[in-house]
Amino acid sequence: MVTSVRDRDFLIIEDSPAVSLLLKEFLTKLGITKFHFSNFGKSGIEIFKELVELDSVPIILLDYNLPDMNAFSVMTQMVNIRPDVKVIIETALDKDDQKIKDVIAQGAYQYIPKPIRFETLKEIIETLEAEESIFNKSNNTNQIDEIEKIINSNTRISFAKISEFLNIDKEEFAPIISRLKAEKKILQVNDVREIACHNCNSVKVAQVFYCPTCNGSNFKQNNLIEHYNCGNVSAASSYVDDNCPKCRKEIKILGSDYRVLENFYTCNDCNENFQDVPSSFLCLRCNAQFSIDKAKWNTSPCYQIAK
Repeated sequence: MVTSVRDRDFLIIEDSPAVSLLLKEFLTKLGITKFHFSNFGKSGIEIFKELVELDSVPIILLDYNLPDMNAFSVMTQMVNIRPDVKVIIETALDKDDQKIKDVIAQGAYQYIPKPIRFETLKEIIETLEAEESIFNKSNNTNQIDEIEKIINSNTRISFAKISEFLNIDKEEFAPIISRLKAEKKILQVNDVREIACHNCNSVKVAQVFYCPTCNGSNFKQNNLIEHYNCGNVSAASSYVDDNCPKCRKEIKILGSDYRVLENFYTCNDCNENFQDVPSSFLCLRCNAQFSIDKAKWNTSPCYQIAK
């Protein structure tokens, strides 16, 4: 039986062998010994499925940009398999970049800026361990300390989510929150309105994205090129040496020969190109999947650690 985060399987999905080796060295120093590696999103998902079938839910370190897809697509498929998966995104993008905000909103646990620093990774592992110890708490554990740890590990978190995470009835939880506020250990900030499951009312939900044609989650972000001469529209990567993959003629002048269509997605299963990504929501408690129009809404106060 796994008793610690350091006993868990770690799956590193990274196309750079040097970064994979660096991550392994860092994690080994933290006492982690079970490693699995993949250079591609698709094979990483297959390894993830195999581990889940063996009753092991690995902790994922996922590079944002992979040769065959990005973290957005990989995350969607993993959450469909195991809604409680912990995914740590590796990226050179800033935390305020919309792409990173999207994967965090989708359910990514945390992100690591590149170049990767040992101390950053260590802090994330320690936070994971603290949360797991709270989840597996004994009867003697101090609930006030537990709540402080949960709030401290988030920028801000709602009353409803803390109550759910610790499996504490709201009636029992409210006096503890009042005490922490009175002792000025936490601050109450604006109320938050969160999507809740239409089936069980849980606010622990993840947004799931899919291809509008085949409903698959195996897609990647792409820039497309439209060649005016023959009308071909396909991924920029298909124009080898600036030659159109359809008519084989060279594209030369942007705006005259061709145009670039940015921020599109290409489905790896059906090859459909699309700009708007449809989505639904997946309940992490009961696994119900539902659309936004069927969602319930929960409003509760938000809290953060007092500085």
